Amino acid sequence: MAQAETAWDYLSAAHIVAQTDFFSHGKVHWTMLNLAIKQRDGREIAGQVLRICLIPLGHITQQLPLGNIGRANVSAFKAMPLSANSTQLIEDAKLAVERST
Repeated sequence: MAQAETAWDYLSAAHIVAQTDFFSHGKVHWTMLNLAIKQRDGREIAGQVLRICLIPLGHITQQLPLGNIGRANVSAFKAMPLSANSTQLIEDAKLAVERST
């Protein structure tokens, strides 16, 4: 169970970073949907399907709730401040990219 929560933490951080790019945003939600299917989590599956359907509208209208983690347990329309955990995961990923280039 801890491994699944870690995966959700990384996906939530990825959502925050990818949210302003249409294709990256969609890819994160598809990955979230696949994880929800593997976990047989009906609420998360429904939430991800809804969010995938809303991606085009959000990008067309430029009404993206920045900082939103993209999970079904939060409103798809609410901007959110970055959590300490998400901030750390994003910073760790930036450092990893810098080291690899």
